[in-house]
Amino acid sequence: MNEEETTEPIKTCCQPKDIVDVFELINILNKKYEKLQRDNIQELQLTPTQHFILRELWQTDGQRFKDLAEICNCSRSTITGVVDTMEKKGLVSRESHPSDRRSLLVKLTDKGKKLKTETPPLETIVNGCCPGINQEEMEKLGKLLQKLLNSLIP
Repeated sequence: MNEEETTEPIKTCCQPKDIVDVFELINILNKKYEKLQRDNIQELQLTPTQHFILRELWQTDGQRFKDLAEICNCSRSTITGVVDTMEKKGLVSRESHPSDRRSLLVKLTDKGKKLKTETPPLETIVNGCCPGINQEEMEKLGKLLQKLLNSLIP
C-alpha cells in the first residue's frame, strides 16, 4: 500500500456549515412563501395554517384532530387552537367520530364549504412568483428537497 492511499481524507456527507446555510435558506423561503400566501388570503381573514386546514377539509371533509396535526406537521394542541378559532369564525364544527367515541372530527360548515369558491388556489397564488427558475430546475430542486427531507434523522 502506498502513502497516497493511506492519507486520503475521509469523505463526509456534507459540511455542517453548508447544511446550516441550506436550512437557513429553507427557513427564509418558507417565510416568503407564507407572506405571499397571507397577502392573497388576508381579505378572507385567514391565517396560512387555517387556509391549509381548509384545503385539507375541502379535499376530505371530516378529519380527526390527530390526522390534521400529522398533515400540518404540528402538535394536536396547536391544531386544537387553530380549530377553536376557525369554529368561532363559523368555518368548521366538531362532531363525534361515528366509530371511535374518543375521537372528534373536524367538519366544514356551509360557510367553510362556500369559502372554497372565494379562495384562490395555491397554483394561482404562486403563478409567476419565481421567474428566475425554469421548470426543469424547479423539478430538480423539488427532488433534492425531498431527498434532504428523507435523509433527516428523526
